[in-house]
Amino acid sequence: MSRKIPWIALPALFALAVSLPMAASSEGAFLRNLHALDDESRGYCLDIVGAGENINREAPLGTRTCKYERNYVDQLFEWRAPDKLYAPEYDLCVAADAIGEGGQLFVQDCSDAAEQSWSLTPNGLLSPASRPDLCVTLNAERGLANSPVWLAMVYHGRTVSLAPCEDSAQALQQLRWALTDEQKRRDADQVGDSMPADLAAAIRRVTEQGVAAAETSGLYADQKRTYDLDEIEVVSNIAYGPHERNLLDVHTDTRRNDDDPKPVVMYFHGGGFVRGNKDGNRNVADYFASLGLVGVNATYRLIPDAKWPDGANDVGHAVAWVRDNIADYGGDPDKIFVIGKSAAASHAATYAFRPDVLEPGIPAAAGVILISGGYGADADRPSENRLAYFGEDLSQWPHVSTIGNVNRTDMPVMVTISEFDNPGTEQSMVDLVAEVTTKSGSMPRVVQLVGHNHYSPNISIGTQDTQVSAAILQFVRSIALGPPEAAAH
Repeated sequence: MSRKIPWIALPALFALAVSLPMAASSEGAFLRNLHALDDESRGYCLDIVGAGENINREAPLGTRTCKYERNYVDQLFEWRAPDKLYAPEYDLCVAADAIGEGGQLFVQDCSDAAEQSWSLTPNGLLSPASRPDLCVTLNAERGLANSPVWLAMVYHGRTVSLAPCEDSAQALQQLRWALTDEQKRRDADQVGDSMPADLAAAIRRVTEQGVAAAETSGLYADQKRTYDLDEIEVVSNIAYGPHERNLLDVHTDTRRNDDDPKPVVMYFHGGGFVRGNKDGNRNVADYFASLGLVGVNATYRLIPDAKWPDGANDVGHAVAWVRDNIADYGGDPDKIFVIGKSAAASHAATYAFRPDVLEPGIPAAAGVILISGGYGADADRPSENRLAYFGEDLSQWPHVSTIGNVNRTDMPVMVTISEFDNPGTEQSMVDLVAEVTTKSGSMPRVVQLVGHNHYSPNISIGTQDTQVSAAILQFVRSIALGPPEAAAH
């Protein structure tokens, strides 16, 4: 065991930022890792769980992707001689829960306790003053970590704990003070869209073997989540209509909330017009709530109770309830975004493009996301479920189809298609997009979900497979906040 970790030369840009310990500051600074650990060019900064006034003092400190702006006060610290690491925004000090190997860091009311006494060497080693052989050490493995700002989703984090100071661990133990303008916010807030390679290979395998419907869900069972269930508060089974399936749940986050109204993301599940329930799809609403938005998880009537266009009207009535009531949950009634998956994408498309068949009083949404839907009532493919929903008179199917009858194009729409989607779905998407483009003069946003099949997009949301969630968030942000450059100023 050795504490003789060699000094690493730094670029001139950071020369003033690495003099440790630093002088006291009324604003604080970022304390981040010195070495490049992976593709995180922004670095990992010591971070208090939560954001703003909603920090969680019961949770151990970790490191999260550095935010590099003064308003990210949960990452601002300063050195207060002779031995305190201080969080100026909260008037709290960093303490170890135990001065020993494996000890974790917390913020506490400042005191003379030995657990709050630290040494911070010029080469960036942070140790309990009474145990200079132990160093604050980043975990060798990173995980996903949400940002308290909903428009910047894909941040990574590493836990920290006390471990023996060793030459071999220098990449995980050396720290430095960071400059607030090392990276502009518009760069730090890039939304990622990665699917883990092993997961992509598994989705391709089950799809090629013809067992995608049965096995895709299981592929995500062990994927790490970007949020904790205990931070999500759910108000369940709110009736938005008279039928027993006219129900929705409202999801909010207990840690990320303030007085500003938040965009609302509503999710409607798939199921081939005949099956499915909101209770099996809560991850979508959980995820968006965990970012500080308001999530809504809704269900709707199925056949035989539902006949065309009941599904579209259920979507519309759910939107109407949200518009009238969501302010009570912190949501913005003017920024409601609807996600429809598979059969629900068909209903959401009718809702978006065919106001002529909707019941009175149904409002428009701020935007609609259609995931792997079928948008035409194709009389050449009269399946049992389609006959039950669209009616047995095939001569009427051209009139009930969304394709061929688009008469509203002013509602922003994003259409997604999976690389390994069900037969016919691709052509249906192409036909709908072509008609909307012709009638509106501009093309709706179209996203191909590379590596996904028909069943994977919705269950990927909230996991380390961020491709779908990133595309949705980019769409929501572009409408709710405008371009990233405008939102940052």
